[in-house]
Amino acid sequence: MADPGSLDHAEMILQDTVQIKSPPERVWRFIEDPKQMTYWNPKIQKITPISWGERHKGYRYRITYVLGNRANDFLAEIAEYEKPTKLVIRLTEGNLAPDGYVREVYELSGKNSGTLLRQRIEIENVEINIFLKLLMIVIHRLGSPVGKKYLVRLKELAERETNGFHS
Repeated sequence: MADPGSLDHAEMILQDTVQIKSPPERVWRFIEDPKQMTYWNPKIQKITPISWGERHKGYRYRITYVLGNRANDFLAEIAEYEKPTKLVIRLTEGNLAPDGYVREVYELSGKNSGTLLRQRIEIENVEINIFLKLLMIVIHRLGSPVGKKYLVRLKELAERETNGFHS
């Protein structure tokens, strides 16, 4: 029988969906521009561009997330770029195993004069303690103990901009 505190190498997937009263083109800029992501994801501490110019498949940057009170510096690369419907970011390095990676998948579709945004975070080949894994699932579904879910923050920013306010 496995120890409940043991490390698990299996894939973990976190998913979330939000309906935003703003067109996909406006929502898109909040997810495709790493600097804009800092406005709705409080875990992002720093963005350092490696590639320059417009974002595209293959665009790379370094991103520092604060996870569990520790800063982790990842290499981020845009794996898929279909403006304004799909963005896939692949994260490597940081505190991940050499073959470990995280994929952040964002899918946008126009719906009910707004945008349906689907987010999927795929964590592959990463050693995660089962208790930490459960905590990650709870925080992703309910938001952090002291704040809102990240996609709710993004929704508020995009809708505020649609109503004439700019971030």
